[in-house]
Amino acid sequence: MKYKIGIVSVILFLSAFGLSTEEKEKLPDFKLADQKGKVFNSASAKGNTYFLLGCGFKDVVLCRKHGRKIYWKMQTLLKDEDHATFSAYLNLKNAPSAVYDYILQEKEKDYESILLDKKGILSNGLVEGRSFLRVYSPKGTLIHKEYFESVDDAKVSELYKLIRSGK
Repeated sequence: MKYKIGIVSVILFLSAFGLSTEEKEKLPDFKLADQKGKVFNSASAKGNTYFLLGCGFKDVVLCRKHGRKIYWKMQTLLKDEDHATFSAYLNLKNAPSAVYDYILQEKEKDYESILLDKKGILSNGLVEGRSFLRVYSPKGTLIHKEYFESVDDAKVSELYKLIRSGK
């Protein structure tokens, strides 16, 4: 009995000082170049709702498809006062040279920017065959995460509500 009271006391003590066992996940600190060499720093996303979509190197086409759907549909919904930033990235850690060759061949096409994570900095949570979306608040805390096999207009409208909620 004495042991149980001690545990409850410790939990209450930590709660009183704002220490939580479930800390809010923060926006990872990263600096990555896209396929054309333009560098994006995660710190520049702060102050905006930040959509970070990632895929493994095997899912480059899937990532491009989902990223385009979210980004372009979102552009029809966004208003001037909405502050949102969008990035898609590929985890290229351990990618074979054929993947790099493909990216190099596609470089001259007018595709949207895709960040190339050559060291696997953002690889945590990625699942083969799905894109992984994380949405961060303007203060840099995670407010939503979800895996996609497909993305439709209804899903994008649902995601838009995250911007409007101002979390």
